[in-house]
Amino acid sequence: MKKSQDKINLILKILIALSGVGFTIAHFIDPVAWPKTYSYLVTIVLPFIPDFFGKLGFKTSTRLQIAFSLFLVLSMIMGIDFDLYKNWYIFGNPCFDKIAHAVSGVMAAFVAKEILDQNYEGKEVKTGSNARIKRYSSCFSWIFIVSFVALTAAGWECFEFLYDQITGGTMQELISSGLDDTMWDILGALICGIISAFPLSKK
Repeated sequence: MKKSQDKINLILKILIALSGVGFTIAHFIDPVAWPKTYSYLVTIVLPFIPDFFGKLGFKTSTRLQIAFSLFLVLSMIMGIDFDLYKNWYIFGNPCFDKIAHAVSGVMAAFVAKEILDQNYEGKEVKTGSNARIKRYSSCFSWIFIVSFVALTAAGWECFEFLYDQITGGTMQELISSGLDDTMWDILGALICGIISAFPLSKK
């Protein structure tokens, strides 16, 4: 099971990176049809971010890396590279952006859980058999997860702002104003993160 997950993880990373290479080549062939050079280059690098953090000492599970890769397919390839953030409408409103941010809230909650499990041992408590184990407070865990989700959501909005400033993009102008888009994105991610935090907050 572990080997099959590792293979799926590696294949997803390679396919995402190759899609970035393909988009970059398409840009040089037809820059009008494929204008997002920076996004295409970022698509090549992002799949390997978990490996970079692994080198720094923060290792993530294979299942979480697969989920991260699938999120990149949703947010980067479909959302930005294929421009579905602006082109997918329901009832006259762009909705793909909100779906991606809602999923990002759940994703951030699972990342926070792994950080907590790997780096915080909690307090030593006695069990019914008088054995001593390390257990952290569910309340602390919930607050940590929700705070991490909020930080991640705010950080992504900072990325969108910088992306627009550097590349002249419109990531923060998908609805009537950039401020509205930013706040609804953060709220969507935060609400989904809060809901996810309840089952994740127990060790």
